Amino acid sequence: MRPIPDFKLGKISILSPFKFAGDPLRFLRQGFDTCGDTFRLRLFREFVVSRDPAFFRHILQQNNKNFKKGSSSKMLRPVLGNGLVTSDGDFWLRQRRLVQPAFHRERLQELFLAMGQLTADFLLEMEAFRGKEAIDIDAKMMGITSDIALKTLFGNMTTEDKAQIYHQVSRTQRYLVTRVRRPYRVPWMALNGEDRRFRKDLEYFNRLVFEFIKQRRISGETPNDLLQLLLDSTDEDTGEQMNDQQIRDEAITMFAAGHETSATGLSWLLWELAKQPEIVRKIRKESELFDDVPSFWQLMQMPYTRQVVEEGLRLYPPAWTMTREATADSDIEGYQLTKGTSVFLSVFELHRNPNLWDNPQAFNPDNFSPEAVKNRAKFNYLPFGAGPRICIGQQFAMMEMQLILASLIKRFTFESDVSHPVGMHPLIVLKSTNGIKLYVR
Repeated sequence: MRPIPDFKLGKISILSPFKFAGDPLRFLRQGFDTCGDTFRLRLFREFVVSRDPAFFRHILQQNNKNFKKGSSSKMLRPVLGNGLVTSDGDFWLRQRRLVQPAFHRERLQELFLAMGQLTADFLLEMEAFRGKEAIDIDAKMMGITSDIALKTLFGNMTTEDKAQIYHQVSRTQRYLVTRVRRPYRVPWMALNGEDRRFRKDLEYFNRLVFEFIKQRRISGETPNDLLQLLLDSTDEDTGEQMNDQQIRDEAITMFAAGHETSATGLSWLLWELAKQPEIVRKIRKESELFDDVPSFWQLMQMPYTRQVVEEGLRLYPPAWTMTREATADSDIEGYQLTKGTSVFLSVFELHRNPNLWDNPQAFNPDNFSPEAVKNRAKFNYLPFGAGPRICIGQQFAMMEMQLILASLIKRFTFESDVSHPVGMHPLIVLKSTNGIKLYVR
């Protein structure tokens, strides 16, 4: 049996939760530098933390039935309900089977048409910023990906509702993360109005989604969007369909889990490419295939652009961590995990592990050349997870990111605002500390 080393930052271990909450990435890096690829950490409770691909393989695939979603996923239940991200067991499996057809290749090709039109409109909007002051590119990416998510989910939605949803999702994420990382603030949140504002935001969001479901059922229309697919999905064994609450949970999960991850990935990519003129030149060479935005089949003929997106997801994985809880005793490479152990899997550190990657801090799309991919172990790179719970929307996200990136790089040059410092601020997804400012040329 191999002992799991303990990581303690200094002699006063009670300070660890506060230091972790202040800068999780730096804190974890210190742990890995000190202890190696796996260590034990006590915050407000004990975790086993790992960036060892053997842990990811064992927990996510080989013995996934002996691990359930971590308790941190419970914080999402008030928003996501019992959707795919938060549910477990037989109910999760049933829902996964019902939702899976929404992301088949044929359906993605149909949704791509709406995605392409919205991207073309977005390019025209971006022209207004060419040659002007630096803009927060994260806000712009959130705008276009939320437009795509809402259009492919619900069809048409008013500009006012879209703006309201955008602000509420950002505010809700900060609220939920604060409750988990700083539980000592929970009583104050009840007094300073944050709890009340959260409930008000959630009531608005629920009312909006349930109204969409109601109107769709009344209208008898069957447009080609994800909401309709959820309404039509039928369990092959029982003939049952999802009720309105289940449809609401899956729709909000698709929106919340989908658009912000793509937006965050694109923001980091554009920030990185502002420093990489040679990589930009290669993307533009591929983009000679199309005029304004690529078609579905043109996008399939742009392998280097895909490599750039994959490398962006390596260095800046939006889903930067996963948590699981052992439901039985396990042995992972000689490490003994007892039932009830909470495991913190660091995707961010897996992707930057110097034992797995050459020069891991450098942005290098050649990491995803066909030869490099062929020779790399599967569990060294997991931007969308792995095993039965691998992200159901991964192909949608990759298609969306490639489309938007190729269209923007063909038309614009982005330059960093050196007066605006950029740091990483991991919330539920890997956000920036105070936005990413870029000039549009």
